[in-house]
Amino acid sequence: MFQSNKLLTLSSILCFLALALSSLAIAQPESVAKRAEYVVTKSDKSSLITVWFSTDMIAFSEQGSSKVALWQLWQTNHPSFYQVYTDVGYRIEFDRLTSQEMQPVLDELKQLINGDDFNDEFVINDKRFELSSLESGESVEGYMKEWKAYKTYDYADIGDNEADPVLGKLIQQGFTQGL
Repeated sequence: MFQSNKLLTLSSILCFLALALSSLAIAQPESVAKRAEYVVTKSDKSSLITVWFSTDMIAFSEQGSSKVALWQLWQTNHPSFYQVYTDVGYRIEFDRLTSQEMQPVLDELKQLINGDDFNDEFVINDKRFELSSLESGESVEGYMKEWKAYKTYDYADIGDNEADPVLGKLIQQGFTQGL
């Protein structure tokens, strides 16, 4: 009798632990942050771009570039547009006029997103986008959060910060124009 009570207690404990662990797994929010690489083809010329998105940010970069065009609050009527320089940990926030000029690029990026995922293939303005790789999870989310911590300058205030040699060099590079 003592042996059967011991087995019953042990099985009850194991059942409780299994339920507790499954509850923890369910309670953990799944990261929505995703990173995709697309082959973009137009007029028989191809290039590779990387696109990131999460609930509050969407961004893209051309292959081999350390510049990232980023929109925060991208799903709102007034997203903030930044040029992120990943190699030096800086970002520049642009004014509403520049943000409006970049609206067509943002609109194209939005067409690549289907709910909380990327479209596999898509044609936008005679450009064919083909998904070549996809990554999601905490590592992508962490990378995107890192951009928020970069030293940030407002484009209008850059002249006041001429003493910063890195900033002067970044201004010379310009920003990403489009897809």
